[in-house]
Amino acid sequence: SPEQVWTAITDSGWTRRYFHRTAFVEPPVVGRPYRTVLPDGRPATDGMVQEMTPPVDGQPGRFVHTWRVVYDEAMSAEPAGRVEWLVEPAGEGLTRVRLVHSGLADSPLTWENVKDGWVWVLDALKTVLETGSPLPRATLV
Repeated sequence: SPEQVWTAITDSGWTRRYFHRTAFVEPPVVGRPYRTVLPDGRPATDGMVQEMTPPVDGQPGRFVHTWRVVYDEAMSAEPAGRVEWLVEPAGEGLTRVRLVHSGLADSPLTWENVKDGWVWVLDALKTVLETGSPLPRATLV
């Protein structure tokens, strides 16, 4: 359901299972900064939560936040982008997730890192919600 997907996007109990094992340091709150961390506690990303409107009664949900990579020194020097998640019903038993990461024109290293990374995150989110199991860790060849 859209509500289940929303929880998976905004709750660290879920993000650890599909989002490269990252977790929010504190639950995201509108108007407040956020930080995510890697399993070993090192910082992963940070930004500001701009909107959190959960899906309710068939209405779409929107989670909007700025995004800056902080696990890599070169990427952390680039300007923050903006990530918008839209979670909406798409028919009986179906939920559509749309993700737009904008504001990357002056952040080429971040763009190169996230352009395929978001595909992995969305695939992993879908897998964990549908099967209860995370995707296996990718190996590079």
